[in-house]
Amino acid sequence: MKNILEYGTHVLWELSHPRMLNARTYFARMNNNRTHDSWLTEHHLLKGAEEFFRLNEYSNIEFDKEFDKGSRSFSSAISAYKEAEETGDEFDQILVGVVRPKINNYDLQFFGYLESILYDVMDNYEYTKLMLITDSLSYLPIINRDDVSVAIENMMKDGLNVLFLNHRFSYAFFERFDDMIKPILV
Repeated sequence: MKNILEYGTHVLWELSHPRMLNARTYFARMNNNRTHDSWLTEHHLLKGAEEFFRLNEYSNIEFDKEFDKGSRSFSSAISAYKEAEETGDEFDQILVGVVRPKINNYDLQFFGYLESILYDVMDNYEYTKLMLITDSLSYLPIINRDDVSVAIENMMKDGLNVLFLNHRFSYAFFERFDDMIKPILV
C-alpha cells in the first residue's frame, strides 16, 4: 500500500509541475498513430481552430469574414477577437485564419498568396495578425525543408502566427519561428 501512495504522490507532483519537452517529441506525440495519408480536412481544421479560440478566451468567432480595406480583398476562413484586459472597449488582438491542411513541399502560389495577405493585413488592419492553420503533420516539412522553412520563418518575422492541430484537437500555437524548434512547456 505504501508503494501505491508514494507512486500516486509522485504522479501528482509531476502533474502539478510543468516541464519542458523537445518540440520534435511533442509533435511526435501529437502525430502518434497517424500515417502520412491521414491529413486533416479543412473542415476538421476549422473545428479545431474554433476550439482553440474558445479555450484561449477569444470571442466573436466568425467564419468566412470578408476583409476588403486593403489593396486586395480576401475572405478569412475563421477569425476571432480577444479584448484587451485593461480597456473594455478596445481589442488587443484579432486573429485572421488562413487554412492549409497539407504543407509538405514549397508551393509558390500558396506562399505568394499568404505573403500578400500578410502584408495587406499588417498595412490596413490595426491589432490584426494573420494565422496559418495547418495539420500537425506539416510540422516536419516546415522545419526540415529549407525552401518551406525559410518562407515560413520570414513571414513569421513579419507577424505571421502558425497553429498546428491534430485529430484530437491538440494544438501548438507559435508566434515566432525560433519557438518551433525550442523545448515546449507542457
